[in-house]
Amino acid sequence: MAETGTPAVEDVQREILASPFHRWLGIRVVALGERSITVEVPWRDEFVSNPERGTAHGGVLAALADLAADWALVGTVGRAVPTLDLRLDYLRPARPGPLTAVGTVLKPGRHVAVSEAVVTGADGKIVAVGRGTFLAAAGGDGP
Repeated sequence: MAETGTPAVEDVQREILASPFHRWLGIRVVALGERSITVEVPWRDEFVSNPERGTAHGGVLAALADLAADWALVGTVGRAVPTLDLRLDYLRPARPGPLTAVGTVLKPGRHVAVSEAVVTGADGKIVAVGRGTFLAAAGGDGP
């Protein structure tokens, strides 16, 4: 993948799916910009945290928000980078159906970058919003 600039969707898709967890989630890159990414995951019964309600576990939403916020940086940093901090607000239950996350870079930074993610359910309603800080410095090996 190129160091900076918007890489090809296929390249980013391949990089994301190198992770067994991301393969299990079924992540699909829908759109990619220099400072944004849209990803989608199909619903899995394993996402359910409460069988009576049939809603997704918050950890699934957090993982999706973290991934989208992180990979939004690929056009400015050139790669995924370690998460330093992630804050998530759960706004409503995520019900069965595909989940979509849109990640957007707020500040690329030379050392620390800030991105946000909005996760929506199949009905298009926002289920969670998050903001993360990421180690954007050369090497990106984390603390």
